[in-house]
Amino acid sequence: MILGFSSSIHKRYEGSTFRLMSDTVDKALEMAGLLRDNIDGLIATFLPGTFDGNIALHFYTSQLAQYLGIRPRFLDYVDFGGASALAMLYRAEKAIASGDADNVLLIVGGKASPVRERKVTADSIDRAYKGITLTPFDEYFRTYEDMNPVTDYALVAKRHSHLFGTSDEQRAEIAVKQRFNASGNPRAIYKERIEVKDVISSRIVSDPLRLLEIVYPVDGFHVFVVGKSGGKSNLRPLRIKHFGEAHWPDMPPELPDIVSTPAIESARGARQMLDKIDCFQLYDSFTITVLLQLEDVGLTEKGKGGKFAEEVDFTYQGEIPINTGGGSLNVGQPAYMSGGVILEEALIQLNRMGEGRQVKDVNQVLINGIGGWNRAHSTTMILGE
Repeated sequence: MILGFSSSIHKRYEGSTFRLMSDTVDKALEMAGLLRDNIDGLIATFLPGTFDGNIALHFYTSQLAQYLGIRPRFLDYVDFGGASALAMLYRAEKAIASGDADNVLLIVGGKASPVRERKVTADSIDRAYKGITLTPFDEYFRTYEDMNPVTDYALVAKRHSHLFGTSDEQRAEIAVKQRFNASGNPRAIYKERIEVKDVISSRIVSDPLRLLEIVYPVDGFHVFVVGKSGGKSNLRPLRIKHFGEAHWPDMPPELPDIVSTPAIESARGARQMLDKIDCFQLYDSFTITVLLQLEDVGLTEKGKGGKFAEEVDFTYQGEIPINTGGGSLNVGQPAYMSGGVILEEALIQLNRMGEGRQVKDVNQVLINGIGGWNRAHSTTMILGE
């Protein structure tokens, strides 16, 4: 069960990435009522450039453990990008159940600012550093200047509009409703309410995606402490009621179409439970990412995500609450991974800690993470009492 969690989010953090991580770990341990000496498991994830600008860290999990002063008997590394946080939680629960560890730290995040300031992303970092290839197919696949994943998702949004008539205004509704939720979230960077016209009038970054539809990469961490029941934690005892994982390694030209995600598979076992879900936390790197998951998780049919976004009230006050804290579109995306943002908000809702955006009587939350190169990975989880 989750004993503690914490986050630290900054547009730009001036100290070292290790220091930022360490401070976040201590806050999570304080909630859990544990000391560093009690930790015997560690699971982490990493994206190039997000640890003080380093492309890689040699034996990454060992460096984290060394800095934190812990001696794990269980280590794991998950590299699904935004889908990693949920996979880490599932693996931690299994490790504890099998006796491989008693208390496991999950560490998600880093500093996006060193990458952001080079005017690239973690998925296009080869544009800033020499001698780097991101895939074995770069010479065939990356023939144009790009800023993946922005340009990739712009292509998806364009394709979805071509196939289903999805409008810019419908995607904008997602940004507007999530900003409404963010207005009640003290952790959010962006809280001022917006309207559809504000989204449409914001500048185009990669056609058709506009500035207010795109996540802002930030410096920060999310840390979760998973351990055996009992102890000093005051958090509600929760269990994983569903977990699904799916991976599509195909490059976009090899997919049947680019308007579907692996959530079609990872959410398969969760669809019969949708009417029992009290709120949804869906990965939101872009408005189109949310729209795709509305369809692929099963909240609406393929092609009708735009209509859903336009007609359904999915604010925290609405009939189907989604991204109740405003999502990473408003909280910010630590180190180009939003999985920690949506997992933290699920825990906040389940523990009645939602302050100005608490949904009434939350007992089950569905969380869906998307990540990796070109939406290659999806993890779907239902957390409940």
